[in-house]
Amino acid sequence: MASRQLRKLRKQQELLNLQNEGAGGSEESEDEPIVTKPRGNPFSGFAALGDEGDGGDDDDEEQQRSEVEDAAPQQGAQEQAGEQGDPAKKSKKKSKKKKKKGKQPAEASTPARKEGDSVDEIDRVLEQLRLEAQGSNDPSSGPAMQLGEDETANALNALLSINFQHLKAINEMRRLFGKAIDAAEGEERTEDRRRRALPDNMDLETFLSARAAHPGQGHQANKSLFDTVLRANPFIDGKKTWPRGTAQGLKMIRVSDSEPGRSGTRRGEVEFAFAHDDHYDKLECSFMLQVQAYDPMRLVHFLYQYPYHVSTLIQVSKVARQDQNSALAADLIERALFTFGRVSISEFRKKLEKGLVRMDFRRPENRQFFLAGYNYIQRLILKGTYRTALEWAKLFLSLDQADPYGMRNWIHVLAIRAHEAQWFIDFCNLDSHKDWDSVNLFSTYVKQSLPLSYLQLKDTEKAKSTLIQGMERLPWLYCTLFSALNLDAPKSIWGIQPRDEDERLHTELYIHMTKDLWNTPQTISLLKDAATSATRVADPATLPSGPRVDLATARFIYLDNTPALMSLVPRGMLHASPNYDFDPLPPPKEQNIFSSATQEMPW
Repeated sequence: MASRQLRKLRKQQELLNLQNEGAGGSEESEDEPIVTKPRGNPFSGFAALGDEGDGGDDDDEEQQRSEVEDAAPQQGAQEQAGEQGDPAKKSKKKSKKKKKKGKQPAEASTPARKEGDSVDEIDRVLEQLRLEAQGSNDPSSGPAMQLGEDETANALNALLSINFQHLKAINEMRRLFGKAIDAAEGEERTEDRRRRALPDNMDLETFLSARAAHPGQGHQANKSLFDTVLRANPFIDGKKTWPRGTAQGLKMIRVSDSEPGRSGTRRGEVEFAFAHDDHYDKLECSFMLQVQAYDPMRLVHFLYQYPYHVSTLIQVSKVARQDQNSALAADLIERALFTFGRVSISEFRKKLEKGLVRMDFRRPENRQFFLAGYNYIQRLILKGTYRTALEWAKLFLSLDQADPYGMRNWIHVLAIRAHEAQWFIDFCNLDSHKDWDSVNLFSTYVKQSLPLSYLQLKDTEKAKSTLIQGMERLPWLYCTLFSALNLDAPKSIWGIQPRDEDERLHTELYIHMTKDLWNTPQTISLLKDAATSATRVADPATLPSGPRVDLATARFIYLDNTPALMSLVPRGMLHASPNYDFDPLPPPKEQNIFSSATQEMPW
């Protein structure tokens, strides 16, 4: 880098010398360097490495010093060029000779050091600017502390960066099933057209489709324009069976520093938020009135009128699920995510790919995006598209690393099923930095899936040693796991039970999520082998306490809807008010960031 910048500097210096000579500055001596304010900053290549507007005086001093040191070789080259040029440049050549004569004593003193000193000077300037750039990003932090925090944050951001291709389930299904999936889609479209040709046999799914919304036209009117909208979505590929319509006033904004939002975002991280205009806010008010009427068909008719109103899509999806219409429920959730994607802005998508987007869960508009994502991940798991589900879980972890929907309870299972074991190992290794002590991403229970990761990578010894550590740290978890697998618990963990209700819930939740992963001949053999080598804890009460049950875990279990787990959640969390299907277990009212009075209606 130094040599490249040196060449740039020399070219710029030659131009400056020619300008100075043309202005008649040949009588100035070496002891009085020319101090000029050029039109362009000759150190503009270096300025990109530092903060703008800083160190201007230092740049001028370095410029003067470089002019003195590089004068002789530059002028020698110019003199030779002048002798070969036309006669019109004779006067300029005399001026250069005069100038050179005055500088010869200074040049003769250090002829052998000029080139090396010039290179060293450039290196010194680059190093100084690099240090200034690091120190100026956060004046309130010390350089060493800032560097450590940034390294950890950057590593986590990199691990949670996403690939938009992996967000599309159809891409994974094509990798799994090849052309068969395209044939199946063709048959589904044919069946769909046949069913829609029967107007007297209109079910709920048909009623909410494009044909019902536009009788006699179907999805043919404005076909090219709407097809473009369907294809250009970063989250979900739109379907031609969906009704045409706008987002009704849903939009995305870049949260400015003056607005109340998340504080302490690090370098490169940007907070975005979904927002409602006045028209959409009125729709939200009407939607709340429909919900309070407790009539599902009123919501269905409201969705018929406004087919891309997100809250209604989520609520009617719940109605369809209760009606055992899982296909329609999934379709409506996809339409909700499609709506969020169609209003996303370019900067959001670019930052999201790098894991640098933040969204504040305290904003009700953002919570709808998190909820739609949770429901979609559930659907992806049922379809067996684990790689796509993992990518979506990473997306929501990156948006809010406080993990308000408990995505950590999915992340370890999905990583193993998607054969992303190394990614999960790298993810857990970030737990060693003190900056993340308050973040519950790295739950002690979640990390018990590390042996499965090492086993997937065929590192049996590491898998065994990690498993032994886990048994000695959480013996009650493995005692319960042996029981769930119908295995006799070995002496090292036999009879050890969870010490309190929090440990009982986390234990049962982990078994619920991972039992099938442990129930293979290879893992059972590993469990038995590790349990034989593990040391029994003399007094389990002396072991460190585990994580408390938080609202994020309660939301995860509430939406998972497993009765055995829901019975273990503290009653005060599950029975809190308000609690609607379109915003389950929201934060307390005082913690919310409301943008309109309509959003306060549930309270």
